[in-house]
Amino acid sequence: MDNSAQFSVGRNYSIQQLLPEDADVLQVLYDRCTDFFLFSDGLAPSPTAAREEFETPPDGKTPQDLYVFGLFDRDNILVGVIESVRHYPDDRTWWIGLMAIAPEYRGKGLGKDFYTAFEGWVSAQGISQISLAVFATNEMGLRFWQRMGFEIDRKTPPQQFGIKTHERYILRRRVPLPPYSGRTS
Repeated sequence: MDNSAQFSVGRNYSIQQLLPEDADVLQVLYDRCTDFFLFSDGLAPSPTAAREEFETPPDGKTPQDLYVFGLFDRDNILVGVIESVRHYPDDRTWWIGLMAIAPEYRGKGLGKDFYTAFEGWVSAQGISQISLAVFATNEMGLRFWQRMGFEIDRKTPPQQFGIKTHERYILRRRVPLPPYSGRTS
């Protein structure tokens, strides 16, 4: 496992793994992305939402299985996040729990570049599949992930999120193996 967890997205952006001590920086991004939280939960993000991301892994996982990646601009301002869980729900899959881009950075191809860099890093870890869930009412999000090569696996029954109820599509994508770097003689 590569624990450096740093990779880049072009000259103007960098990606770094966020740790629990970075929760305040992540909270600022959450507050900028209030539109997403209102859409998903019907509520603005709580003041402790970012800290809770580092403390509440899915059943059967530990906080060490959570990987939160921050996308930083050239001024070192957090403008995006991918929250993920390794080996979930199985050992060959990496799960994306959330991908968010600050509103003023959306629609510029940054989400595509961020995800592509993330997928490259995950592939280098030997993972063969990435899965995620999209709210059935999030048509833009569903189209984005389908453009990224994800396919619908199934639709879930309605589930409560904050004060809203959503059905979700579970999507998955097979991850290409990294290029062979060994030498033959």
